[in-house]
Amino acid sequence: MPKFVVSKGHDAFVYYETVLEADTPEEARSLVRSVHYEGAWLPTGYVQEFDDYEIDEHSGVRLLEDGEAVEAFLTIGVTAQERDALLAGLRLLQLALGRGDLEPALENIVTNDGAHTGLDPTRIDALCERINV
Repeated sequence: MPKFVVSKGHDAFVYYETVLEADTPEEARSLVRSVHYEGAWLPTGYVQEFDDYEIDEHSGVRLLEDGEAVEAFLTIGVTAQERDALLAGLRLLQLALGRGDLEPALENIVTNDGAHTGLDPTRIDALCERINV
């Protein structure tokens, strides 16, 4: 029997933060509500979901492809410095895989001790592009 992947969308609040100078919390609140506030809003990584959801009647259902696994996405918050370290590590991994000289200890980490095959250089490149936004 074929297997299908069904997607649903949740109502949610996505939280952002900004930093500004003010004398009181009330003044800070007033400043950021102003249409003239031009500070940067940064995503915190925190999303509050609600029970309402909707399945798209046109693209919300598709066949599961052979060999495909559906995994939950992990969301982590990192600073710019941490992001850059992650990108450097992924690029070093990509180079080692391309040369075929990945240390066995690192291969165990990349494959979660053989639980999966790990990422190939092309998928690492795609991941780096997603991270580097």
